[in-house]
Amino acid sequence: MKKLLDWAKGFLSDKGEASSKRLVGLVCAGFLCWTLYANHNSEHTPSDALVWAVAGLAAAALGFTTYEKAVNNKKKDEAE
Repeated sequence: MKKLLDWAKGFLSDKGEASSKRLVGLVCAGFLCWTLYANHNSEHTPSDALVWAVAGLAAAALGFTTYEKAVNNKKKDEAE
């Protein structure tokens, strides 16, 4: 259990600083998956605009975090 908690801390932080973009991206992705699964065969399906908005927010948050980390790593390599 401790290994799992340490992994989660490391995943949601970058150099000891919390990353809200990762947290937002993961929460959005989780809720999107839950909503789609919960409504996969019900009469009341979520609106397409809502699904695309949440998917876009999750992709943007996780994508921006990845881009930011790649740029910071590149700057570090150039400085050395």
